[in-house]
Amino acid sequence: MMGAWLIALALTAAGRAQESFPNRPVRVVIPYSAGSVADVFGRIVVQNMAAQWNGSIILESRSGANGSIAAEDVARAVPDGYTWLLVTTFFTTSPSLNITLRWDPVRDFIPIGQICQAPNFFIVSTSLPVKNVAEYVALARAKPGALNYSHPGKGSTGHLGFELFKRLAGIEVTPVGYRGYPQMVADIASGLVNSTFLSANQAMAQMQTGAIRIIATINDGRSKYFPDVPTMAEQGYAEAQVTPWFGIVVPAGTPQPIVDRISRALEAALATAEVREKLDLAGCAVKSAPLGQFADIIKSDITLWAKVVKDAGIPAD
Repeated sequence: MMGAWLIALALTAAGRAQESFPNRPVRVVIPYSAGSVADVFGRIVVQNMAAQWNGSIILESRSGANGSIAAEDVARAVPDGYTWLLVTTFFTTSPSLNITLRWDPVRDFIPIGQICQAPNFFIVSTSLPVKNVAEYVALARAKPGALNYSHPGKGSTGHLGFELFKRLAGIEVTPVGYRGYPQMVADIASGLVNSTFLSANQAMAQMQTGAIRIIATINDGRSKYFPDVPTMAEQGYAEAQVTPWFGIVVPAGTPQPIVDRISRALEAALATAEVREKLDLAGCAVKSAPLGQFADIIKSDITLWAKVVKDAGIPAD
């Protein structure tokens, strides 16, 4: 009898904790440095969610190891809904690129929802005599390995997305890896590197200097940021359209009522004009995909990037 009473008491306490969630600050872990696009996008959304609850959310930047440090931290956190992880491309590329990964994107996490998609653009230096993808491919075929492309780190969309394009086009272009965007953007602007993929806000800043030319939109439709720029599909490379997304996950084992409550708050935030406008100005278009929909996106991308890594012969670390 005593055992049954204790179990009933514990269940009642757990139920009350779920009903009162959140009753203390929530920690949101950002896998990149403060001021990064991930930090900006995440901050816009979670601040609105905190306001809905009249509570507080603490954003904590834990950069390093291409997001793995932050992911492992959250995977090992108590699954009570008070620790979240902001995720993007690294979350689905890491399983194929890290043979000693100590976390799993499917096993160790519950997807809450997608926040937005950040359109990327195919950029070339104005010193490169090409105005569209066909001309770029022709030049690359005429001079195998002579052209290069920059990316902000192994496993990024700029890295694997360009490798996917190379395979589809049957061209050789030399990758030049960087640790983040600042030096990479400076080198494409100076012409030291002659091609890359850039997000909308980065592309807009460089277009104003006249140092770059945009030859394609990489997402699945033309972008309002550069409406005259045709997509990769319009130029014959539909499978090369990849758009970085951002979303929120929590540790596996988090109670479903709490998962549902966080999901509802996220969807409410994404429905507000203020959040949508702020994300839009920051270069990320709201693209809701709650719970199971986001889980499907994650699984699909894991499969996609595993194939790209295998086909490109990229070694795992």
